[in-house]
Amino acid sequence: MNIFQFMVYDILIYKGANIHSVSKRLGHSDDIQTTLDHYSHVLKEMEERDEKIAINVYSS
Repeated sequence: MNIFQFMVYDILIYKGANIHSVSKRLGHSDDIQTTLDHYSHVLKEMEERDEKIAINVYSS
């Protein structure tokens, strides 16, 4: 897989694609653990983004 393919999966996950479907597209056969391991940096970014969203919701 090349860097552009990895970027596509990064974007899919960041935009909210279901981690199970992304894992299936990647051909990861061990549930989703491999996908979670390889794309945890994206999940961390999503957590930070969601925290900002929650702060805005609670502040309004």
